[in-house]
Amino acid sequence: MKHDSHPAPVQPDPADMPGSGPGARRRQILDAAEACFRDKGFHGASIADISAAAGVSAGHIYYYFKNKEEIVTAIAETELDALLEIHDAVRVDHNVVDAIVARSGDIALQYADPQNSRLRLEILAEGARNPCISARVHALDRRARESAYRSLRLIGSGLSGDALEARIAVQYELISAILFGITVRAVRGIEVDHGLLKREVMEAVRRVLERP
Repeated sequence: MKHDSHPAPVQPDPADMPGSGPGARRRQILDAAEACFRDKGFHGASIADISAAAGVSAGHIYYYFKNKEEIVTAIAETELDALLEIHDAVRVDHNVVDAIVARSGDIALQYADPQNSRLRLEILAEGARNPCISARVHALDRRARESAYRSLRLIGSGLSGDALEARIAVQYELISAILFGITVRAVRGIEVDHGLLKREVMEAVRRVLERP
């Protein structure tokens, strides 16, 4: 990953940046970074580019993030947090299968958005090149998988022990393959009816979950 010169971090002045507090300012920087990474890639986008897109000084950025690797991690963590909220909602639903199916359809539409997909694939690609990013992405993926497993264990399958865990592992990988496959296709352009795509994804996920 290209390293930028590090000006001294500065304490942000509320008068210098829009937003109501540190959380809003941090989100402003992340939004700008996401746009730059989508357009130029991680190596092509510099801190100066992010600074210009966010309308803040580089010093403001370094106050919140030590380097681009921390920005990448923060973007991935934000997506994970949203996913974990979905998992939490699934686990309190009266019908876990229906809840997973419905939310899989919603996620499919998010992943079918080329803007979202480009950013997601940039993170995965950088993880393949950068050991530090790889370790962080794998740690986030473990958290997502463990949370999803907790949801899948709530589905009554008549199995227990190793047999149950083996089935859950396969279910998780199949559903992930469906959704991340859409991510890859979206970058190349998905020219299908998105309403129909959502329904078919939901049906495919239901088959994975309810197969005897």
